[in-house]
Formats: sequence, C-alpha cells, structure tokens
Amino acid sequence: MTRTDREGTTVEQSQRPGWLQHNAYGKSRVRLSKVTRLKDRHDLKEICINIQLEGEFDSAYTRGDNSQVVATDSMKNTVYALAADHPLTDIESFGKSLANHFLGTYKQVTECSVDLYEELWQRIAVNGKPHPYAFFGAGDEKHKAAVRATRQAVVVESAVEGLKLVKTTDSEFWGFIRDQYTTLPEVKDRIFGTSVSARWLYRKENPDFQACYEAVRKVILKVFATHRSLGVQHTMHEIGQAALADCNELSEIRITMPNEHRIPFNLQPFGLENRNEIFVTTDEPYGLISATIKRNAG
Repeated sequence: MTRTDREGTTVEQSQRPGWLQHNAYGKSRVRLSKVTRLKDRHDLKEICINIQLEGEFDSAYTRGDNSQVVATDSMKNTVYALAADHPLTDIESFGKSLANHFLGTYKQVTECSVDLYEELWQRIAVNGKPHPYAFFGAGDEKHKAAVRATRQAVVVESAVEGLKLVKTTDSEFWGFIRDQYTTLPEVKDRIFGTSVSARWLYRKENPDFQACYEAVRKVILKVFATHRSLGVQHTMHEIGQAALADCNELSEIRITMPNEHRIPFNLQPFGLENRNEIFVTTDEPYGLISATIKRNAG
C-alpha cells in the first residue's frame, strides 16, 4: 500500500513503523425524544444512541481518502428519520433497525454496533390515576441495549442499570474467613443497599424485548425484597435463577451488585442508646460482586 504525505510524496506503507490493525468510527450521544400521540394518552421515549461502523475504511486513515466514509452527521440524521417510522415500543428493535440500515445501505460496512440508553419516565398519578401526558423521572436507573450486527448474525444484549435498592433487615453476613487483618464483625441483621446492573442475552433472534425487560426488572425487585440474604452473592444467584425461570427467552444473565454500606454510628459517647437506627451512609470503598447465571442445556 502507498500513501501521499503533506508534500505530495508517495511513501510505501511497508516503510512505515506501524500498520493499521483495527479501526471503527461513528456518532455518539445522539439524543432522541419521541412522543407517540394516542387517542387516550401520549407515550414518551427518550434515548441516547451511540453508533459505530467497521468495514473497508482503511484508506481514510492511511491516505485521507474519504470516498467510502459515511459522514457521522448522516448517521445522526438517520436516527431521527428511522425513528419517525418506527413504533419505538422497545429500544432493542430500534437498535436492530439502525444496524440493518447501515449494513443494508453501505456495502463497505461489515459490522455495526449500536448502544442505546433509555431514560425512564413514569406517569404522574393524579387522583389515583396515571396522567395521560405528564411524567416524572426515575433517577439514575436506565434501560440499556447493545446491538452487534454483521451480515451473518445479530446479537442483542439488554440491561437494567443503576437500579438503586435498599432494605433495612432480612440481610446477614457471617461465617467468613477471619485472619490477622479481619476487623469486620459478623452480623445477623444489617441494612442491605446496592445499585443493580443486570445484562442478559436471548435464546432466539426476535423475542418480546420489552416484555423480557419488564419481567427481569420485576424479578430483581421481588427477589431483593423477599429473599433472606446470607450475603450479596446469595441474593444475586437467586435473582439470576428467578430471571431464567420467569423469562424463558433468556439464555444467560450477568449481574453486578456493589455492596453500599450503612455503618452503625456509635451514640454512646454522647450518652445516647444505640438502637440500630443511626448509620453513616458511605459510597466508597465498596464491595463489588458479580455473577453470570447461564441456562442449563436441554
């Protein structure tokens, strides 16, 4: 291969000290809001989208030849144009539509990755009824999806991220190794606080993505609330088992749960009784626990 330097001189690429092993480019943080105006209500979707393309783009890097380059501004415009005709009932199918568009339109594209982050809006209740067009935010929690598509296959991963949970009892931690560096007391009743991130893959190409997302989120909430926890690992495994049992379309689920501590504050120096009510809330350092639960074969 050859290139032309700034003075117009052709230089053999073999004489360069390195070679272009990999490249990818795209548009990041494309923010989309869509209002679907139904007769009895409005539905609101707000998504942040990252797009990355891979393919035959070497010449743009090695020679400054942009003849095969899809402008990132065009990628941004594609998001809005495709959203106009897409029902956007779930972010996963929209991500697949974007990936299929770039693969189907440009022969030089060999792989397309689309990451989607959905802001969660909940309907405001007025007189006990959900308001048809007024919403409030769900805080840090996100519904996420990652689509990796080639002309041979499409892999979709869905996720719940930043789901903050706490319960004030039904949590224990004891029986762990004690050595010369151990100061942590064993406890049979403690506060359990965490921020759940769960990512899962599917057994088939076109499941009901939204139903699976809602089922997994419901399982996380139910198990966390009702499971008598002997440790973060114990509850995490139970969540994974319940998710696979309740949503047959999942092939595996990966869960990460930081242990966000509430440390009892000693009131005795102030002449007050310790009643297991006052705690110091900490966000670091924290324990970080993860697990992947994969469906049994057959």
